[in-house]
Amino acid sequence: MVVRVKKSLLAVCFLMMLMPPSFAEAATHVEVAVDQLNIRSAPGTTTQIVGTVTKATRLPIVTEQKDWTQVKLASGKTGWINNKYVKMIEVPQIKYVKSTVDMLNVRAEPNATAQILQIIDKNGVFLQVKKQGDWAQIKLSDQANGWVNVRYLTETAAPAPTPAPAPTPIPTPTEPVAPTYPVDAGTGTIALTEGVDVYTAPDFLGTVLGQLSAGTIVNQYGYTNGWYTINYAGTYAYIYKPIAPDETGQTVPSEVSVTLDPIPLPTPAPNPDPAPTQQEASIRVKNADTNLRSGPGTNYPVVGNAQPGQVFPIVQSEGDWYLIRMSDGSTAYIAGWIVELIQPTTSTPSNGVDPLGVGYNGGMVGNEKVYIYSTHNRESWRNVARNTQGSSVDDPEINITLVGKRLGDLLQAKGIATMVNQDDFAQKLAEQKKSFAMSYTESYKAVAAAAAVSPNLKYIFDIHRDSDEPRSKVAITINGKTYSRVLFVIGTANPTYLENKKLAEALHARLETNYPGLSRGVILKGTNEGNGVYNQSVSEGSLLLEFGGTNNTLEECYNTAEAFADVFTNYMLESQIAFQ
Repeated sequence: MVVRVKKSLLAVCFLMMLMPPSFAEAATHVEVAVDQLNIRSAPGTTTQIVGTVTKATRLPIVTEQKDWTQVKLASGKTGWINNKYVKMIEVPQIKYVKSTVDMLNVRAEPNATAQILQIIDKNGVFLQVKKQGDWAQIKLSDQANGWVNVRYLTETAAPAPTPAPAPTPIPTPTEPVAPTYPVDAGTGTIALTEGVDVYTAPDFLGTVLGQLSAGTIVNQYGYTNGWYTINYAGTYAYIYKPIAPDETGQTVPSEVSVTLDPIPLPTPAPNPDPAPTQQEASIRVKNADTNLRSGPGTNYPVVGNAQPGQVFPIVQSEGDWYLIRMSDGSTAYIAGWIVELIQPTTSTPSNGVDPLGVGYNGGMVGNEKVYIYSTHNRESWRNVARNTQGSSVDDPEINITLVGKRLGDLLQAKGIATMVNQDDFAQKLAEQKKSFAMSYTESYKAVAAAAAVSPNLKYIFDIHRDSDEPRSKVAITINGKTYSRVLFVIGTANPTYLENKKLAEALHARLETNYPGLSRGVILKGTNEGNGVYNQSVSEGSLLLEFGGTNNTLEECYNTAEAFADVFTNYMLESQIAFQ
């Protein structure tokens, strides 16, 4: 019996020696080994399918349970996959650490009695080579590694790359020469100054795998035509971040002293025809979460913030600052070096076109009271979408704009003058080489143009569909008819958001009375949860409406459009009677 046990142990040890490293080491990711694999909400073949992934997709492992593995998806959510259809692999994770104390011993071996090689402080940043129990091995130099106790380490961003030596000055050319960049700029790290989308290919109309937030340090492996190749969740992916220095070749800091030219006022030329209306000079915000202050300086309190693309009329300029007028009539100061000056024009907008939204809103006549559009205009549904890779569920034709059109037709039939925008914002972003994160900046142009053309415009609805939510959450059957449940989203970064919220709550209450359970309620979102404004600063009657999610159908969204049109029409009639 003893001999048999010894032989078994020897056999096991021999097999372990023969195992390839990928099995002997702890797996960090799974790689899909079949053409298409279901992702489920919980372990088991009868649980709800929450998504699908294609062959060769790599996903990080969260935890394991018998024959199932929980993985992290590109959207940030988790799901379960069957181990029979994946390979367990190890993807080396690049991790930088620093000490949390001023004097930390670095030892030759992973124990407290080993020789001390070096003492480090809080300022150093080190590459973690590997971890063994309560000890981590860090890279001290190209020739030496050492061990430190993980209790005194914290993860941090990668150190900034060593700047290249300054090139020898060359004579200034007689004509400006545009900077050129190599097709492949080599490897290194880049620090993101704004949020970006991650794509499966260097194409704005391609599949979006996920997002990276501002401040993220990214390892890049090549640069071509504005696209960086990066490692995302264990696979190659792409982000768009063009190398575009200003005229001096330097980046302008967010708040520095810059002298502004005075705003010239045009001299009206004599004209026998009636003069067109003179517009005010304005500024357009360029940066996300731009501070609005109570006075002309960075020492004054912040009274609000503005988002890229928002436009405000100028009351006056004071040094490097502009005093601007808000949508509610109040005023605030904004730094002149982080905005774009829009000179006054004498042209009168016509045919739905103005300086901020050239080419948008074709067919708008100027008497509309309701404006309907879809910022994410290609959002679709799983049962019909042609692009369902990664976290995308999109279609260039069968998409959420059809729901907006149905709602507009219903309101028109009820006698409410309505404009439904049919512009393809996704295509316009691609043409301008702008990322998906700039969607609201682009759609704002159309919304601002619509408001300029139609003085009676009061209600502005941005129609979306929610993400990959279970049908139990986004579908409901009332009197034998199935609807997609509707969610009201209000951006709190808009100074007048309480008025938008008041409208949303009124419509939610009416839906509850006439279609119990159809509304999912009203939620508030600030800049830490998304855009934060959602173009709702244009009108106090602005709403973002989520019609169901990816697991609903177009027909269910049509049914909800009918219910919403019914309730909204009654609300408008009641409001007019109360006003009269």
